[in-house]
Amino acid sequence: MEIKHIKTPIQGLNLYLNKVVSDERGSYCDMAPGGTENELYADGIKHIHASIATKKFVARGGHYHYKLKENFFTLSGTALWYFYDFDKDSPTYGESFAVILGHDKLGIDVGIPECTIYKNYAAQVSIFPGIYHVFWPLIDTETVVAGTGSLDFDAEDYDRTKIEDVPGAIEIFEEVKKKILENEKQSDSAIVESKKIVSSETQLVRKIKAIIPAAKNNQQRPFSHTINKHLIPLGGKPMIFYSIENLVSSGINQIGIIVGSNDNLLKQVVGDGSRWGIEIEYIIQKELMGLGSAIMSARDYINNEPFILYLGDNIIDYNITDLVNKYFQENLNALLLLVKIECPQRFGVPEIKDGKIVSVEERPMHPKSDFAVAGVYIYDENAFRAMDAIKISDRGQYEISDIHNYYINSNLKLDYQEIEKWWKDRGKPEDLLEGNKFVLQNCVFEKRQNHMQGEIVGNAKVEGNVKIGKGTRIIGKTLIRGPVSIGEGCLIKDSYIGPYTSIGNVSELNGTEIEHSLVMDNVNIYTKEKIVNSVIGRNASIVSGEDNLPRGRKVIVGENSVIGW
Repeated sequence: MEIKHIKTPIQGLNLYLNKVVSDERGSYCDMAPGGTENELYADGIKHIHASIATKKFVARGGHYHYKLKENFFTLSGTALWYFYDFDKDSPTYGESFAVILGHDKLGIDVGIPECTIYKNYAAQVSIFPGIYHVFWPLIDTETVVAGTGSLDFDAEDYDRTKIEDVPGAIEIFEEVKKKILENEKQSDSAIVESKKIVSSETQLVRKIKAIIPAAKNNQQRPFSHTINKHLIPLGGKPMIFYSIENLVSSGINQIGIIVGSNDNLLKQVVGDGSRWGIEIEYIIQKELMGLGSAIMSARDYINNEPFILYLGDNIIDYNITDLVNKYFQENLNALLLLVKIECPQRFGVPEIKDGKIVSVEERPMHPKSDFAVAGVYIYDENAFRAMDAIKISDRGQYEISDIHNYYINSNLKLDYQEIEKWWKDRGKPEDLLEGNKFVLQNCVFEKRQNHMQGEIVGNAKVEGNVKIGKGTRIIGKTLIRGPVSIGEGCLIKDSYIGPYTSIGNVSELNGTEIEHSLVMDNVNIYTKEKIVNSVIGRNASIVSGEDNLPRGRKVIVGENSVIGW
């Protein structure tokens, strides 16, 4: 079992990184490699204990031993550890050392080393007699430390010197605490700023609810077989988050998400809206018969008030505040977003005469304009009257274009607003690549956010806009050229990651070249073959076949998949 040794300035105090083996069942770490024959346990293991710190910034430990040797293993949480050599016979008597150990990097520079647990390693501390040790949890997650001792328990072997009497201990803790609290204050301010209803220049003239249709279907196969397609990550977060966040930034604080009866995972991921400071309710769509039936599902939630319909697989770069204000200020019954595209045949297409929409046709063979109806609409209660009047289409759905034509034929005031930046999922894997590119260009890199929360080590280089999540390490001869998004808990080694690539959480790339690709969570890639224009699903592995016999490509391909090499 692999062990990496990290030396400290105190004799008899050593840090180790123990290799962790993981698969779909979980993880395994041999905390005593080789048993008691290992040099770390030459004096045997006479007792095992655990120390659990449950409150942030409240110390645990605070003692040293006259005879006992200990080994500690940080199992959860993140803590500041402080060590001081009280052994007068030691050549490092009076020396001190501080380190941060745990599962999550703080993401800020506190001036002392961090030895956090990253992918496939666990931290271990080996302490000789005479070395004082104490730790303070630095995050809200409880810190759990397992320990072994070389001797049987003996209360007389403990020297429980008060922390205040250990030179430098309180001072370094208070300095670290101060920096963490300052960073949290800045982060809270940024969150409050991001949750402000609108800028001082533009505010909603009237409150309005929004609904987001997000019922699970298999439209984006093969990736939607196991998860709702609205949870497929683009640029490092589920695509539905972009719809929610655009609404929130525009001042919308009541959102109803329309789901199927079994969409429990979406509810768990999105939550009740508290992360955005809003209220989210879930509305069950019993019959999946088009957007019209989704609207009818929300009839009680809307209660005959004007509302926004915002498709959850739809991403726009446009301030919804302006759309809402236009709707109310011009006393409209319905307002649509339109966008010019090259091939509008797969969408609702308006016919426009003298600046007015005179009809809307769903998926026409011969479009009457080069506009498509983008997936954001504002309606009044006439949308429900339309649903009472229209019939199921040849596709077996209640078409939203028929609702628009009801408004037109009833001489109700229907208007439109043209936008430029829009992405819509149409159920093909290449759409996901387009969507990933869209958000990396337009949505991910906001100036006020800290995008570099991971660790870039040694000769690794990062160029352009790059987002790196907590606990991710970029090591070796690695070059990342943005725009790129990399999730949390990843290890990128000796690899090239090119523009318009997103890497999911807890993924590992080693000796790999990849660009213009979307890689989801828990993916391992170890191949020298360059990967381009690819979508790689969760829990997938891509490995080189060069060292295997017989040599050649080994593939396990599910239905509706595409391979090109």
